[in-house]
Amino acid sequence: MRIDLPWYGQLVFKTGRPIVLVAALVMSIPGEIHLAMAAGWSQGYARLMPVCVSAYAACAAIIAEVAKRKGLPGRKSAQAGAVAALVLALAAQDISHLISLNYMGVTSVLVALVSAIPPCVAAHMLHMAATPAQLSSVVEVEDTDDDELLAEDGGASSRMGKRGGRRAVDSAAVLAAAEELRASGQKITGATLGRALGTSRRTGTRYRQLLPTELLTG
Repeated sequence: MRIDLPWYGQLVFKTGRPIVLVAALVMSIPGEIHLAMAAGWSQGYARLMPVCVSAYAACAAIIAEVAKRKGLPGRKSAQAGAVAALVLALAAQDISHLISLNYMGVTSVLVALVSAIPPCVAAHMLHMAATPAQLSSVVEVEDTDDDELLAEDGGASSRMGKRGGRRAVDSAAVLAAAEELRASGQKITGATLGRALGTSRRTGTRYRQLLPTELLTG
């Protein structure tokens, strides 16, 4: 769908968002460094805390959005992580400024919680990185119109068949199975589409990514 915006609307849409994002990340840096130093890190290592908090929150939010749109496995974990990352970023700023203005002091509990941030962030990022094949499949088909892929006679199915090393399913059969699922009130997921086609959930997920968006959201 094309939306015609006035020139100032286009300016805000194209340049305003990245400017606001960069400004917010930059303003978060001092507080997060101060909090890390309060927890016992040297200044050199403390400078990495903004990567573990604000940058992590931005990455988690993007990964969660992509996972939600494409119905990827682990999307609930990504969404939960994005919410947790936002809460973490907010708490880091609040606590840092409260300490700076002497409204609260550094306690052993605070030191323990702040010290746990890097390993927890690393663990969750590794967990979200456990689905690279799904993300790479999205990138491969993202620049191609889904309707054209499914309209090609055997094109999409033969390509998917080569990837998975399994029997290829005709694109018309994929569409028919998806429409039948929607007509019966079932949600079109990798598992339900795989069962309808007689394939695995993983294969059903790959076929699902080639379906028109209106069929999945209609």
